[in-house]
Amino acid sequence: MGQTPLKLAPAYLSDQEAADTVLAPYADDIGCDLETILATHRYALTGDRRALKGTWI
Repeated sequence: MGQTPLKLAPAYLSDQEAADTVLAPYADDIGCDLETILATHRYALTGDRRALKGTWI
């Protein structure tokens, strides 16, 4: 799940820029909350499982 948000929003975008441009519509399309999508994006960037804390994943 983290690879798709990473492909949609490159690493150089901040969380806010990524959310505003592509990740919010993506989250709506797949029926997931934006915070979870942002967490999976951060996890894909860092590989740190702590990025997923507080999500259902």
